[in-house]
Order: sequence, then structure tokens, then C-alpha cells
Amino acid sequence: MILNRANPPELKVPEAINILQAKKIQLDNGIGIYVINSGNEDVVKFEIIYPTGATDKESFAISTACHQLAESGTSSKKAIEIAENLDYFGAYLHADSGPDFKSFSLFSLTRFFNETLPVLNEILNDAAFPENELNVWKTRSIQTLKVNREKVSWLSKTRFQEALFGNSHPYGYTPAENSFNDITIESLQLFFSKSYRLNEAIILLSGKVDAKIIATVNSVFGQINNSPTTPEVSKINSLPEFVPQKIKIDKKDSVQSAIRIGKRLFGKDHHDYFAVSIVNTILGGYFGSRLMSNIREDKGYTYGIGSGVHPFKFSGSFFITTEVGSDVCHEAIKEIYKELHRLANEPVPEVELDLVKKYLAGSFLRSLDGPFALSDRFKGLILHDLDYEFLNRYLEAINSINPLKIMEITDKHLRPESMTEVIAG
Repeated sequence: MILNRANPPELKVPEAINILQAKKIQLDNGIGIYVINSGNEDVVKFEIIYPTGATDKESFAISTACHQLAESGTSSKKAIEIAENLDYFGAYLHADSGPDFKSFSLFSLTRFFNETLPVLNEILNDAAFPENELNVWKTRSIQTLKVNREKVSWLSKTRFQEALFGNSHPYGYTPAENSFNDITIESLQLFFSKSYRLNEAIILLSGKVDAKIIATVNSVFGQINNSPTTPEVSKINSLPEFVPQKIKIDKKDSVQSAIRIGKRLFGKDHHDYFAVSIVNTILGGYFGSRLMSNIREDKGYTYGIGSGVHPFKFSGSFFITTEVGSDVCHEAIKEIYKELHRLANEPVPEVELDLVKKYLAGSFLRSLDGPFALSDRFKGLILHDLDYEFLNRYLEAINSINPLKIMEITDKHLRPESMTEVIAG
């Protein structure tokens, strides 16, 4: 067969996918783990996720500190010893946190997994939170906070989150300096013991997983006492009523203005989530979006502008963000609202919609490439109480969306008058 390289291959949006799904197995003590055995490289990823986060502003700083300082030392190892131990075996430990969960991910060569996994286990069971490390963390965090307060992008983002979710809710709260200073070793140890419990965790194991890898996990985590514990009763603060606002943060010495426009939205389980996500892509979700074409390419107001949909466990948000010269700030905002108005009142041309559909399908399929990507996709499902059918429903939404639906969704959820507008500069 001779390929005609003058013609690009035909691109189609698949109607459904059939991917390797996580398989749940049990360790000797009854702890369940999800396994994705895939890939040809001799590497594995062991991720342990604690579905816990800050429930109010009082616990926000200590929750953050606890997670970031867990690797700072145990009763028998200093932070440098932990780092050197993992580095010696070519392993890497990554800590990730959000307002709804905390996680540790260990990336390791399979042949050294029996050497590296016990290091993670020691951290999870014997975090000491040394005083010198805590003091350094406090100093660094306060200094970072002071530096961030000079950035218009940070000011607009934090004030935007507060406007959407309230300053008493972990989705909208920004800690002050005194919240860092008030943290003690005792408060960290107490929070850690209550929040990082193995029987409440979600464990994902992905990569080249064989019987030896499973046996290592079982020898380390399957022998730990798994007696039932009473879950820590903690109710997340209720969200205040959302009222659109126009907020101006003056920073007279800044030549740039940071703009953030958006609203409180919903999570992944909402029936309009897929449609809003597709509309967001057309508006500002990729480099060829309307906001980029208008405000960057045509008007030259900015180097970059984009929009996004951020789903939380109990809520979500839609946002448009950019930085422009202070002299064109109001003109840029007018153009942003103009693009929202167009989406609600003018049908998207089929050529543009077809391009967006193919872009979304390609991005989606790339996000399933490899065992670690499959693990991340599964994580995004299980943390939101969703199943694998969610992925097929997404493809169905891409295939079925049409110009009329786009106008309907934009008018329903993304009206300019429903938006909060924050300008810092």
C-alpha cells in the first residue's frame, strides 16, 4: 500500500472505548488495593490516597503543613536520609494535596520496589515532624505568602476563590501568617493520626505489576493491623449563597492587570458537566480557542488567555483568566463578554465544532496512554464516586453536541451577568 502523504489521515471521534480497568484485590489484612497491570517498562507506581482535606479555615494550614512535612523525618531517619535512600534506588516520592484529598505517590523500578516501599511505609507510620523542619517550613511559607501578595495574578485568583466559596470554606480560604505560626508539632501529630488512616485510604498500584510486586505490597501493608476505627467526624462548612460581584484590587505600582471572571458551578456528577466542558474548550480551553484568537491574536492585549472548568468533590467553578496591560484592561473585559454573548446567540460553525471535537477526542485518548495515565484516570473517577461508564458518556457527549446545544448551555450556565469579575492591578 502506497501512502499519499499529501492527504492527512482521516480523524474520527470514537463512539466508545475499551480500556484496561483497575482490578481490586485484597491483602492479608483485608485492605483492598486497585491494580492496573500494564506497560513494558520495569517501573511501578504505588499511590495511596486519603480522602481527607481541610474542613474549615482552622484546619486549612495544619492540613497543608502536615502533608508537606510528612517526608521531613521519622524517629530513625532525617529528611536528607529519606531523600538519599530513595534517590539511591532511583525512586521518586511525590506528595499531592487538594481541599478534598491528600496523596503520596511512589515511583520505583520494579527490581528495587522491595527496598523503596518500606521507606514510604515508615513515613506513613512514623512521621516525626522535627522542630527544625517545622520552623524552616513556617519561615518559607510566610515568605512565599509575602511574595505572592505582590503578584496581581495571585491576588486576583485568591480573591476570586473567596468570592465564589467564602473565606470560611476550604475551597475559598487563603491562610494568613498567624495560621502558620500557630502550628505545633503536637497539633501536626494529632492531625496526622486522625486523618491518615490506612483503612480509610484508597490504594492504586500501576505499571508492570507481577506476583512479586503484589507480594511486596502484601508484606509491607498487608500485615498492618486493620482493626475498624471510628471515622473522624468532620463536616465540611456549608457553602454560602453565590452572588455575582465586581471586585477591584488596586495595586498602583503594577503595569499589568490580572483579570479573573467566572462563577461557582458544579462537579463531575452534574448532567450538564460534559456540555459545559466542551463549551469551555471552544471559548478558551485550547490554543485555537476564541478567546486566544480574539484577545491575543487579533487585539494583541495579552500573551495568553484561557478558561477552565474545575470540579471539586462538593462543588465546582468556571473561570476565565488573563493578564493584560492596565491601559487595555476594560477593553479586554468587553471582548471576553462579547465572546460569551456570541456563544449564546450565534451557532458555532460546523468546521470549528468539528475541529474542537477532534481536539477533545485526541486529548482524551492521549490521557489514556500508559499505565500511570490509566491510574490517574481511575483516580479521577473514584474520588468523585464515578465508574468507567463516565468515560464513554464523555465521548457520547462529544459526538452528540451541536450548535443549538452549545447556545442552550451557554445561555443556561455562562451568562455574563452571572459572573463574578475580579481585577487586580
